[in-house]
Amino acid sequence: MKVVLDTNAIIYLNDFRMFDEIFTVSDVIDEVKDKMNVLKLSGMELKVTDPQESSVKEIKIISKETGDLGKLSKTDIKILALAKEYGLTILSDDYNIQNVAGKIEINYISLFNKRITKLLRWSSYCNSCKKFFEHKIKCPNCGSQLIRRTASEEFIKEKTN
Repeated sequence: MKVVLDTNAIIYLNDFRMFDEIFTVSDVIDEVKDKMNVLKLSGMELKVTDPQESSVKEIKIISKETGDLGKLSKTDIKILALAKEYGLTILSDDYNIQNVAGKIEINYISLFNKRITKLLRWSSYCNSCKKFFEHKIKCPNCGSQLIRRTASEEFIKEKTN
């Protein structure tokens, strides 16, 4: 199996021999700071490559559609883009990464947490007005701070029609 590693996979896994090829992006290497994991990296046959900008843009568009964009780091987006380009399986416990990966049919393995069981569409919700809004911070009706919540079926249908 060919895999792409998220930072938590490098930190928490100790045996990588089960994988045929191991990839990651340069940002992940930059995130690994402690001596133990830097040593672990130096002993791995790791292919460090960054995705094409067009793939990164595509992942941003898709993650905006799912409502995950605000919760994904630049590194997360690059991991998803690289997995899409090379047909890799992502090793990550990050539920936002898993949600976007599932949306574009990229395989993923959750390391220690349960993997997500269904794909979600996140949106902004006003507790005062009890309404959903597309990617806003404040309610356009009452000015209240919006919270991130899974969108209702009605809201999803309304946005797709």
